[in-house]
Amino acid sequence: MEHEKHFEAEGFEWPNVLENKSTDLHEKLLKQGQAMAHFALQKGLAVPSKLVEQLQQEQTQTDIASLTKAHNQLAELVAPAMPETILMMAQEQEKQTWFLFLGRVPLIRKMMLVAIISLVTLISLSLSSYINNDNMVASMFDMEGARLLYVQAILLASAAIGASFSALFKANSYVTAGCFDAKYESSYWVRFVVGLISGIILTQLIPINLDAVAKTAEQSTGMGGGMSHAALKITMALVGGFSANLVYTILDRIVDTAQSFISPQQPEDLDTVKQGLINQFKSEQLEYEAHLSQELMAIQQQVASSPSMSSTDFQQLLSQYLAKIIRNEEK
Repeated sequence: MEHEKHFEAEGFEWPNVLENKSTDLHEKLLKQGQAMAHFALQKGLAVPSKLVEQLQQEQTQTDIASLTKAHNQLAELVAPAMPETILMMAQEQEKQTWFLFLGRVPLIRKMMLVAIISLVTLISLSLSSYINNDNMVASMFDMEGARLLYVQAILLASAAIGASFSALFKANSYVTAGCFDAKYESSYWVRFVVGLISGIILTQLIPINLDAVAKTAEQSTGMGGGMSHAALKITMALVGGFSANLVYTILDRIVDTAQSFISPQQPEDLDTVKQGLINQFKSEQLEYEAHLSQELMAIQQQVASSPSMSSTDFQQLLSQYLAKIIRNEEK
């Protein structure tokens, strides 16, 4: 009896779960459809009046098929914009928050705040007496206390500006097209953190000759009077934050160089190379002979099928065959 009661309880739960899922899907389709219709009308796109009437009517679960059809037609109309992105931006617009002027996408607003804070931090730290050419050129292992803290903080602020700029530039292209996907938001924050690490690695852990960099910069820009090494360090941190791939490439080259010293590549055996070339030559020769045999058989079939072939036609076939041989030899 207890088993039967438990079965009956389970039997009554399943329809409720399915009904809730159907209701959620119906509500989601309706909200996205209305958001896409508003988006299309604001863009000046020609929206069929029949679709607008379907969305304005009170929708029920019985006509979910027609709602899905209208949703698909609107999605094709607003492409490449995504329905989920359009609905998210419409919902953010309705919130009317103070930070809405920074953008209708939460990621853009957060990244903009990070960029502004990083910029203010960079300017504020540059006013300190600890930030000078001697301290910026010195290695992190040659400093201590507040002097080291201020130098590392301004380098992190510079790297944060570069990383946030890169993330904003990339995300803005998707937001403008209306195809930003919120599920990739974490990848932008990963890119930001990797940019911070890259900025410190490029300025503190990779040995770089600042005199050579400054000389090259002066030659390329035509600026005289010497370039500040402190400005170069801050610029390198910004570049490291903006392009983490650059730092990854440098580290990868260092690993390859170290590996070549530890386990140098052994040259191949000359006899093995010679035998490989001989085998390749024989293989190509066999393919060439097989091709010539096929051409001869084709000429033979043509001659057999045309007993009354004139000598002129026969000479023409031989000329074509000879021309093919010459072309193959030239290759």
